[in-house]
Amino acid sequence: MGLALLFLGFIWGSSFILMKIALFASDGTPLFPALDVAMGRIAIAGLALLPVAVAHRKHLTRATLPWLLLVGSVGNLLPAYFFTTAQTLIPSSVAGMLNALTPMFTFVVGVALFGTRIKRLQVWGLVVGLIGAAVLAFQPGMGTSLEPGMVWGAGRVVLATACYGLSVNLIRNKLGHVPAAAVAALSLGLMSLPALAVALAGPGLSVAAAHPNGPRGLLAVTVLAVVGTGLALIAFNRIIQKTNALFASTVTYIIPLFATMWGWLDDEPLTILHLVGGAVVLMGVWLVSRGGK
Repeated sequence: MGLALLFLGFIWGSSFILMKIALFASDGTPLFPALDVAMGRIAIAGLALLPVAVAHRKHLTRATLPWLLLVGSVGNLLPAYFFTTAQTLIPSSVAGMLNALTPMFTFVVGVALFGTRIKRLQVWGLVVGLIGAAVLAFQPGMGTSLEPGMVWGAGRVVLATACYGLSVNLIRNKLGHVPAAAVAALSLGLMSLPALAVALAGPGLSVAAAHPNGPRGLLAVTVLAVVGTGLALIAFNRIIQKTNALFASTVTYIIPLFATMWGWLDDEPLTILHLVGGAVVLMGVWLVSRGGK
C-alpha cells in the first residue's frame, strides 16, 4: 500500500499544475473559466469510466444510490469547483500544501458522524494544523489578487478538504461492500451528465478552438480528468476499503511535496513562510494520525 500511496501522491500533487495550465495561458492571462475546467474534468472522467460503470451497474441499487450521489457530489463535483476557483487566487503550490488538511477533516467527520474516538494528541494536531493553514492563508505575496481574495482562495481549498473528509468516511462506512472501481465509476458517472451540460454551456470549446494555448489547456483538463480523477479514484477507493479512512487520507502527506516541486519549477512565488506554513500543516496531520495509534 505504501507504493500505491506514493503513486497517488505524485498524481494528485501534479494535478494542481495541470489545473493551472488549464486556467492560464503561457503569458499568465486567463484561459479557460474555472467553472468550465471543473465541470469538464468531472464530465470527461465520468465518460472515461463509463465502460467500468456499465460493467458494475448491478451495484447501482436503491440502497447504494443515495450514497453514490453524495460521494459523487461531495467527493468529486464540489472539490473540483473549489480547487479550480481557488487557483485563480493562490499559487498551485499553496493549494497543494493546504490539501494536506484532508486527514484532519477525515478524522473530524469520523468523530462527529461515525463514532471515531478522539485523543488529546489528536486535538493538539487539529490545533497545530489549523495554525499552519492560517499561516498560509494570512500572508502577503501568495497570489496576484488582493489579500482578501487570497484568504478566500485558501478558504476554498479548506472547504474542498472538508468535502474529501466526508467522502472518505462515507466510502469506508457506507460503501465498503461495493468494489472500489464501481464506487469511482458510478459516483463520477452520476455527476458527469450535469457537469457536461454546464461545461458545454460555457465558452470552453470556443476558447480551445480560438486561443493558441487552447489545445494545451484542453489536454491538461483531459489528463487531469482521466488520470488525476478517474484512475486515481479507483486506486484511492481500494486503499480506503483495504485499510481505513485515516490511513488512506494520509496520501496528502505526499501531495504537497510534488505540488510544491511543480510550482517551484513553474516560477511560482515561494517564501520561507510558505514552507513554514506547509511544515506546520503536515505536523498537525502527523499528530492526528499518530494520536490514533
